[in-house]
Amino acid sequence: MVRTVFILLLFTSSFSKSQTPIEKAIEYLQKFSIHENDWENTAVILEDFINHPLQINNLDFDRIKEFPLLNSRHFFVIKKYRELNGNVLTFNELVNLPFFTPELVKIIAPFVRFDFKNSNSNFKGFLMHKTSFDIEKPKGYTRTDGLNYMGGKTHEISRFKLLSSKHKFSLVWEKDKGEKVNFSFIKMGYQGNFKKKLKQVNVGAYSLNIGEGLIHSNSFIVGKNNPISSFYKIQNSLRINSSSTEYNYESGTAFIYNLGRITLKGFYSINPINGNLKNDTISSIKQDGLFRTSNEIKHKNIGHYQIIGSNVKIEHKKTTFCFNTLKTNFSIPFCPSQDYYNMYYPIHKLWNNSINYRFFDGDKTLKGEIASDKNGNLATTHFLAFKIGDSYNLMTNLRYFSPKYSSFRPNTLSENSKIKNEKALLFAGDFENEKIQFYASADFFGFPNPKYRIQLPSIGRDFMGYINYHVSDSLSLKLFLKKELKSSNEKEVFLNVPVKYKLTHFYGKLRIKATKKIEAISRLDIRKHQTSGTTSFGRTSYLELVHRNKVTTVSARLIFFKTDNWDTRIYLYEKDVLYHFSIPVLYDEGTRFYINFNRSIGNKIKLWVKYGRTVYNNKQSIGTGDNEITGNLKTEIRAQIRINF
Repeated sequence: MVRTVFILLLFTSSFSKSQTPIEKAIEYLQKFSIHENDWENTAVILEDFINHPLQINNLDFDRIKEFPLLNSRHFFVIKKYRELNGNVLTFNELVNLPFFTPELVKIIAPFVRFDFKNSNSNFKGFLMHKTSFDIEKPKGYTRTDGLNYMGGKTHEISRFKLLSSKHKFSLVWEKDKGEKVNFSFIKMGYQGNFKKKLKQVNVGAYSLNIGEGLIHSNSFIVGKNNPISSFYKIQNSLRINSSSTEYNYESGTAFIYNLGRITLKGFYSINPINGNLKNDTISSIKQDGLFRTSNEIKHKNIGHYQIIGSNVKIEHKKTTFCFNTLKTNFSIPFCPSQDYYNMYYPIHKLWNNSINYRFFDGDKTLKGEIASDKNGNLATTHFLAFKIGDSYNLMTNLRYFSPKYSSFRPNTLSENSKIKNEKALLFAGDFENEKIQFYASADFFGFPNPKYRIQLPSIGRDFMGYINYHVSDSLSLKLFLKKELKSSNEKEVFLNVPVKYKLTHFYGKLRIKATKKIEAISRLDIRKHQTSGTTSFGRTSYLELVHRNKVTTVSARLIFFKTDNWDTRIYLYEKDVLYHFSIPVLYDEGTRFYINFNRSIGNKIKLWVKYGRTVYNNKQSIGTGDNEITGNLKTEIRAQIRINF
């Protein structure tokens, strides 16, 4: 029986209109993103702009940093236009400005306004609860030993938010599948924004981004395969965290204090650590937030870490410099087992410092960061992006991360998962007009020391390009091609000579708008892996139909997939219920089907339901360990109902 999922949204009448603009904005952003992103948190941020729109004729630099759809170029263009012509009064005027395409203006329309009315200071808010579950029982529910799941089979998330133009408060509760209620997850956060010298205060859960992320970042980065316009975006360095993530956030207090051209930021955080203890040290950190069995519960709260630091920003005309310092203390030393790829990784007490800079004049941006750890090991990254004419942009990135560089929770553009042991040079260019968007990049990288599954120093490169072509208002086509040339150990054993391999991924996507209400989307993916004279393939194809009217949206997709091995797996983004974003991995051979439905019932109620099923050919079980399912079927159900007051 399908269990009902309840979402109760309180104190706001505008939310009944907000879901469709948010969905359209997410689809627009996702169209240009190659990698997985933090779409849940992006949707939460966009929701704030539905209630407190961006004022085009009174743009606040800090506000535009928060808005995912615009960047510093848009800010600069509007500022110059108003200096020459006065206020922007209509969307038609925006369309005629550089960087404001008709599609973008249509997407941002619900989130902006042109008048000077003060934002509503009254509190608005919502209470949300969501439940999802799989029909088939995994092994964790059927085994009788100490590794069985202790809790129910549903995944529960509740979110409560109150917000006004100056204050935000959030509370998030999550219970994963198999967890008992008393081992579930809770986090709270408050953010106050003021028009005084004390500009912002955060207490509880918050996200912190410093510079380009070399010493610390809780943000999801702009990947090297994103359009160049993404690199003009200024990272919002401090904001409330109200997503359901259990790992990538800080918990403590932070503030921003303004002294004219100088801005001070201070922060402190203390968070628990989950993981494995070995010889009075932490041998591994558990990041998945799953505490379903007695064995997993033993890994909960084995220690904690603290960070304390500051950021001093100095602005002069078109240039900004920041001086950053950050100290990290672990209550128990983090010492992974010594291996060929993590010999410099132990962490106990860290002290990282960096200088980041940014120059922007409307046509070009030069930005970067130089960081060092307490032993003087360096990490650097530098970007130059500039436009040629109204339609062309070029960018280059130069980065070097010492093999011995040590930091906790850095996150920046890189080929490695860790910010260490890498040197690289990236070139990219794009072109955009009303009909065509084209992007191409080439990244040349090397690893001076061994890394995971590459036992010797190695080099690699990847090339990527895609084109979005709007044939007409009702027909668009996207072609994507990426080639990676890297090395990997032939087998997962020590003293194994790495071999080179080539991975090619191509897809074509066709979107047809048959009527105002009906849209058809078709996509074909081909993935090829070549190494040592062996070639393997992965293929997927799908047909999706979408029907929209004023009260109902229905999307259904049928996918066929076949891959020769894990190396040729394919990820596909799927539509889902509000605040839930699915990017399943498809491998082996089979069929997947899902239908996603939402409907407004009057002005007060909205209902979402998603049903998905994957059928594998010639398989007797799916998954491994406690997640193993007997049989060849996997079925998931999600449903939501929202009641407005």
